[in-house]
Amino acid sequence: MNIISSYIMVVIILFSNLTLFSYVVECKILKQITTNETQKNTAWTSSCPHARIQVSQGDESNIGIPRYIVMIANLCTNCSVAKVHLHCGWFASATIVNPRLFKRIAYNDCLVNGGNPIPSGHVIQFVYSNTYKYSLSVASFVCDVST
Repeated sequence: MNIISSYIMVVIILFSNLTLFSYVVECKILKQITTNETQKNTAWTSSCPHARIQVSQGDESNIGIPRYIVMIANLCTNCSVAKVHLHCGWFASATIVNPRLFKRIAYNDCLVNGGNPIPSGHVIQFVYSNTYKYSLSVASFVCDVST
């Protein structure tokens, strides 16, 4: 998949809801992690000059407690990202959010996809309910440089 088709795929997904807001950030993690047993051939690093993650959020429903849809996209065209952490304040939801997709682990620290890799061009999506929209932005992540 080339760069143009990757971006077109993500743009179509992200702008299917007219009220989405997008934030694109460059990789900015401070530490390097080691590979685990299931990822022996993967070289994870914090040096990710071309890796980008987009966090988009929009209104899904305003009936009752407002519901918001969140999409976290890996815009890197030839790398996976993992250990994705977002700034999320005291994130909470009136409805259950699958903790394998998104989980607050401390104040202002939420883990995406259980820390597992998000392949190139893939999107993690979930819905939460709260009286107001949380500000979500990328705090840190690592990328796979072996591809």
